[in-house]
Amino acid sequence: MKRSDIWQQIGLELQRAKKEHPNWPDHVVAQAATVSEEACELLKEALQMKYEKTDAATSIEAMKQEAIQTAAMAIRFLENLKEVNTDFSQQTQNNDRSN
Repeated sequence: MKRSDIWQQIGLELQRAKKEHPNWPDHVVAQAATVSEEACELLKEALQMKYEKTDAATSIEAMKQEAIQTAAMAIRFLENLKEVNTDFSQQTQNNDRSN
């Protein structure tokens, strides 16, 4: 893939994701988990291709899509990083009560 095509696909995925899921989590852990979840799906596709011997063409296309989704979520993470809820005191208090 050409870099220009990659950026175009990431941009389209970012637009699609924002439309489908307009509310981005305000907690940094949930935001990072969203990025990580996409990266895990990419890893899953790679593992299936290597060890389950799935069809190479299908696996490569699936890996491309997961990589694009991971990149789009990483961009969304970075775009929203300044808006992260950093008030962890309430969460800490709630966790302390459960002990």
